[in-house]
Amino acid sequence: MAKVFLAQDLKYERAVALKVLLPELAAELGAARFLREIQTAARLHHPHILPLYDSDEADGLLYYVMPYLEAESLRERLARERQLPVGEALQIAREVADALSYAHSCGVVHRDIKPANILQDAGHAVVADFGIARAIGVASTQSLTGPLRAIGTLAYMSPEQAEGSEHLDGRSDIYSLGCVLFEMLVGESPFPGTTFEAVIAHRLTSPQPSPRAGRELVPEAVDAAVRKALARLPADRFTTAAQFAEALGTPATVAIAVGTAQAVLQEVFAAKSLAAAKSVAVLPFENMSADPENEYFSDGVTDDIIAQLSKISALKVISRTSTMQYKKTSKKIAAIAEELGVATILEGSVRRAGPRVRIVAHLVDPLTEKHLWGDTFDRQLSDVFEVQSEVAQQITGALKATLSSEEKERLEKKPTEDADAYNLYLLGRYHANKWSEASVQKGIGCFEEAIRKDPGYALAYAGLADAYELLSIGLGSKPATECLAQAKVMALKALDLDDTLAEAHTSLAYARWLADLDWPTAEREFKRALELKASYVTALQWYAEYLAALGRHDEALVQIKRAQQSDPLSVPVNRAVGWVLYFGRRYDEAIVELQKALAMDPEFLGARMVLWWVYVAKGAYEEAIADIRKEAERPGGGTVKKLMLAYAYAASGKREEASGILWELEPKLAGADRLAFLSTFLFTALDDKDRAFERLERAFQLREPGLPFLRVAPWLDPLRSDPRYGALVEKLGLG
Repeated sequence: MAKVFLAQDLKYERAVALKVLLPELAAELGAARFLREIQTAARLHHPHILPLYDSDEADGLLYYVMPYLEAESLRERLARERQLPVGEALQIAREVADALSYAHSCGVVHRDIKPANILQDAGHAVVADFGIARAIGVASTQSLTGPLRAIGTLAYMSPEQAEGSEHLDGRSDIYSLGCVLFEMLVGESPFPGTTFEAVIAHRLTSPQPSPRAGRELVPEAVDAAVRKALARLPADRFTTAAQFAEALGTPATVAIAVGTAQAVLQEVFAAKSLAAAKSVAVLPFENMSADPENEYFSDGVTDDIIAQLSKISALKVISRTSTMQYKKTSKKIAAIAEELGVATILEGSVRRAGPRVRIVAHLVDPLTEKHLWGDTFDRQLSDVFEVQSEVAQQITGALKATLSSEEKERLEKKPTEDADAYNLYLLGRYHANKWSEASVQKGIGCFEEAIRKDPGYALAYAGLADAYELLSIGLGSKPATECLAQAKVMALKALDLDDTLAEAHTSLAYARWLADLDWPTAEREFKRALELKASYVTALQWYAEYLAALGRHDEALVQIKRAQQSDPLSVPVNRAVGWVLYFGRRYDEAIVELQKALAMDPEFLGARMVLWWVYVAKGAYEEAIADIRKEAERPGGGTVKKLMLAYAYAASGKREEASGILWELEPKLAGADRLAFLSTFLFTALDDKDRAFERLERAFQLREPGLPFLRVAPWLDPLRSDPRYGALVEKLGLG
């Protein structure tokens, strides 16, 4: 039915099997129905089923793509050995039966079980071309003629299939598997013949074949099972493939027949691995659209699938910050999985054309590169939410994770019915994720336009809240108080529309904490966000910092470590681990984490500044001064670096050097509100308490993000005995 080519997948640098249907068959079937029917095969995901990567039509040719395994087929092995050891034959049959049992439960009959379609990979059977014969049969608009009139392979097809019956069920596949097992045991087909008529005559006139009659070592129970599978009437066979497998013996029985316990150990190991493999990283979906400008759309689909999976408490899901670093990477997925600390990888592509979108997704075991699940979705753009929900639920099932009814309800909830609004939302996230004032402002414009399209779009309001909070932490030119006030309004509006949005609860918690100094309400909102999305990194990070500010250091460390596990390659998250450890006065550990962050991005000044604070708090003044001086010679952040150098000099007792830098910076400090908080470091180290409290008061009015840590900050130790310190602590709600 097809010609098979060995091809190279350029994106993932892997070999694939490209199967092109014969032109005359493709012409008879027609592309639309065949491609629609083959989607059934794409939905099958099982350890003993070779998955379908993709399918399409090109220049009138129909093709589908499957993994290429460097393994021989059972047909090749039988041609070489003729008979297999009994134990190995039973193991292969049981694994194929397991695949059939799963497929039949999904409503799919293979219709072409034969040795050529059974591959042996790493000592296990993998069934290829699952659902292809069914798709051809269903897609054909008229009876196929000539050598193609009977879809299947003559020596292995069931009597009802050979008779052209349209009513085939799983018992037809059981018959074919019985033929395969008979051949593995005996070395020849149970019904030999070179023509269609000869095989049929043999089936009608010969006695019931018995593998034990041709090979005495075959156990009686196995002989009986094969004979039952080969019964002429479907009603006389096993009802299910699982019953056939059970009749062939347990895994332990198979291991004994092989003469080793290896099979048992492998099955136990596989079961344990599957039970433990409840972690996933979603790699950036490739933009397969003709227009490269649709990159934002494929990124947005990736983000939304991550967001959907993050709603499932039983799964560990890696955040986008870490996975986006592998965009267009040539790195092997095994290395990626090791770096991210996950047991599975989800990869895929997005192809958008007008109002339609095709999403292809595959869940992969990175160690073996076997596909645990895969599917292709050809939908209207308005149906993309259903695809994302289905992907999340299918992965949950593939990893045998538990999905609560509340989580299922949240997964199936559509955020908007307006495709244009959704497109604008994705564009807004795309711009906001670039972390610059100009790009965040572009994102705000997109979110606002999405809301004009759909005033009930809660996620767009949550996007606005996030964007304003990004501006509040130093990306924008407006005061933090103004940005936080806008963020709070948008978060409340989002929650009024949908109170199950973890993003909106997190934004509200942040605003309640820093703008309103309403600590109890902020904690309730943080906890609610994490109830809704346990691996939401932003909530974990901000809640950890909130706990650190209260002096609850052990709790803070638990939360920030959870954030780090969910986003191991995020520089801001690794910096935050060092930040939390700094407030807990665990300086050596903080240095390790901050150096890890700087190894990822040496240009990240936020992490380097915390490292300098840690050095000074530890008394490692020379290390601090040397690193600051080296950085001061590089472009960017000159005033901040000079201010930090003066602080390190003053803390180390080099007051003259510190005063000299202060004299140089005085004109800039006078009118620079953004330096109000940072300058208190220097004035505190110089024992200029009046100016230190003056700057702290200004920082309080501006709601500088570092001010809530007043009670635990090591650099503030010299000010704690001053009455003004107690008064400020009271105003911050920390008394």
